[in-house]
Amino acid sequence: MSSVRTAESISRQNIPQLLPHGEIYTINIGDKTFQLSGESLSFDGPSFFTDYFCANRNTKSITINRSPKVFKKICMYLQGYAIQIGNEYDYVHLLVDAAYYRLQKLKRGLVMEPMMVSVGGETFKIYTETLNSPGNSPNYFTLIHSTLMGNPFMENNSSIQPLPIQPNTLNRSPQLFKELLYGLHGHSIHIKSDLHRRDLIEECEYYRFFGLKQRLIKHQIRTNPFTNTEEITINHTDIKVSGLLNDTLDSIIGLNNSFTVVKYSRPYVDEGIYRDLVIQLESSEVNLMINTSLKFCNLLVYGETCMQLKKILSKVSDDYVYEQVDGMSKLIVLIQTADSVGKLNGMTMDKGWINTLMDLNADCNENSSLSKKGLEPDKVIVAKLLNLDELFEN
Repeated sequence: MSSVRTAESISRQNIPQLLPHGEIYTINIGDKTFQLSGESLSFDGPSFFTDYFCANRNTKSITINRSPKVFKKICMYLQGYAIQIGNEYDYVHLLVDAAYYRLQKLKRGLVMEPMMVSVGGETFKIYTETLNSPGNSPNYFTLIHSTLMGNPFMENNSSIQPLPIQPNTLNRSPQLFKELLYGLHGHSIHIKSDLHRRDLIEECEYYRFFGLKQRLIKHQIRTNPFTNTEEITINHTDIKVSGLLNDTLDSIIGLNNSFTVVKYSRPYVDEGIYRDLVIQLESSEVNLMINTSLKFCNLLVYGETCMQLKKILSKVSDDYVYEQVDGMSKLIVLIQTADSVGKLNGMTMDKGWINTLMDLNADCNENSSLSKKGLEPDKVIVAKLLNLDELFEN
């Protein structure tokens, strides 16, 4: 529950004499009768009440067709008490009637209060500062709140019957939302499984918590022992093009064999810190083509994965071949194999295993009868790239 007790509502000194402080006024709301002094009514004025009784000096009562349940809280507020907001309906009803009665201090106090929202039938209180972290604003709730505050009725000084205003109610998972709020407060969310991670990320996308989403994306950060630089391993589908950087490094593997290391900084999370990028390709549309005869390797990528990888590569390099074959997208990338590592058919391979494989094949070809007759065909080994979950620890 939340309570409204602003600095304005605590201090009751210097209340203006909009109405005689000693006079008692009768206010009939629905089927209930309330009595308030001129002092209480003047506390949050000018308002609908002070304007009415000032314009009708001989009248000490008024009847209004509004909710007595809501006005009971307003009455307590005008008498100097802190009022409790139990749920999202209390919040909206108080806000609407504060605007209807033109109680500006109460309305300002409510606007400063945490948002009250219902997710999956469970009420949550959300503080504004929680939603203002980098990448997480504007979001679903700030946009809804701005829409509510921008309702013409909220600034209308006439007492026209307002249209119904619905509170924030969402048919989403309250448990997942509770975890997101925990993360928005700066805490680490315990990821139970890949499915749990996916569900959390989907909720982040729904609420537009993009900064929190970047923190939840599966990745690994480690120091490469050969280059002594930090690397980040991340799935190709989770890479944001805006975080890519082409950084040319010389003399890493020799002056005559320089290459470009692509760096990556996660938006909203890494704050401009760039690490060497290791892309994980989880797709059946990727083949590693090892030409053992001509001793070179390339990556052959098809379909949707081709388009995703092309989008990444086009930001940092033009060293690839893209073409359409029979209506299907195809991407060919020549790759460096000197320091290749990995597993082949479940067996951990030694560093540089691809080069070793090509060298062994060349030695065999020199002794083959086909080679002597000049009939040596190109030999190509196709390796499927599979999901390597063991790359990740988080």
